[in-house]
Parts: sequence; C-alpha cells; structure tokens
Amino acid sequence: MSSKKSTAQDIYQHVASDSLLVESIFSAISDNKSLSLFNIIAILSSSPASDVGHSNGEILISRLNLTRKQYYTRINRLVDAGLITRKRARFILTSLGRVVYETHKTIGVAIQNRWKLEAIDSIQTSQLANRMPTEERHKLINTLVGDCDKIRDILLCHCEAEKMIMC
Repeated sequence: MSSKKSTAQDIYQHVASDSLLVESIFSAISDNKSLSLFNIIAILSSSPASDVGHSNGEILISRLNLTRKQYYTRINRLVDAGLITRKRARFILTSLGRVVYETHKTIGVAIQNRWKLEAIDSIQTSQLANRMPTEERHKLINTLVGDCDKIRDILLCHCEAEKMIMC
C-alpha cells in the first residue's frame, strides 16, 4: 500500500514540478516587451555575426523602450526559465528556448490562418462531421491548411486520435 502512495506522490510531485516550469516559461514571455526581447534574441542568436551582449543590450533597451532595470529583469526571467543563456558576452537560446521559439512561430502561423481553422471547427462541429469519412476530413484539412505543414500535421494527428477514441 505504501508503494502505491509513494508512486502517486511521485507522480504528483513530477506534475507539480512540470507545471511550475511551464508557468515560469509563460511568465517569462507573458508581456509584449518580454516576448519581443525573446524573439530578438532568437533571431540574433541564429546569426553568427550578431552580438546580443552588453553593447547591444543598450540598443535593445532603447528600441524596446525599457529601463535598464526592466531589461535586466526580463533577461533574468528568460535565463531563470531556461530559455536563454549567456555565451561569450552574448545571449543565445537554449535547446528549450529553441523549442519554445519554434512553438511560438507555429502559434503565429495558426493565428494568421485563424479563419481557416474556424471553418474546419465549424464543419467538424456540425452534423455533417459525423457522416464525413476520415478521408474527406483529411482532404478538407489539406485543402484549407495544406500549405502550413505544422498546422496540418497537428490537425491530422488530432483527427487520428479522435478516430481511435471512437472505435
């Protein structure tokens, strides 16, 4: 009995720990200026010639209209969340930061294609969807968002998951 409690407690602690990390990531990029700073670091850190160090920190402070304290507070939050790190007087994305950045770009693509996603939702929530064969759903998704590979893959994966649940 105690091993079950221990396992349940371990799971709870693991979930709680992951939730805190997710919260710190969202908190670190939650305001527009922090997100802009994160995006600028992401773009500049992929360019070997760029240097987002002390001297360019002043430029970022000016461009983002931040005080020095606001800039360093945001930088520290990004570092504490594990999104960026300092390497040779410049900030670069960590592996986790790259994943978060790529996910952010995917969200941006989804927002740009929102009306297409709303059309898919409208059809899928209608009575038509219950009679629509899986192949037809896939064609619909490919027609509307076929040019957005990540979005298409997410939606098609979701369709497959729904299909498995209904079986």
